[in-house]
Amino acid sequence: MEEWKKSVLIGVILIILAAMFAILRNEFNIWIILILILAAVDIIFGLMRKKVS
Repeated sequence: MEEWKKSVLIGVILIILAAMFAILRNEFNIWIILILILAAVDIIFGLMRKKVS
């Protein structure tokens, strides 16, 4: 699998897991917010790699 696809896939999985964890705990804490931010950055960098390639 290409690097940009891995990056986007990992970002999507992190967002899904963070959302599930937030729903189960019925709260948003700083760790969930950080995971969501990191996942979004991972997706952005993955899409930037695709455009460069």
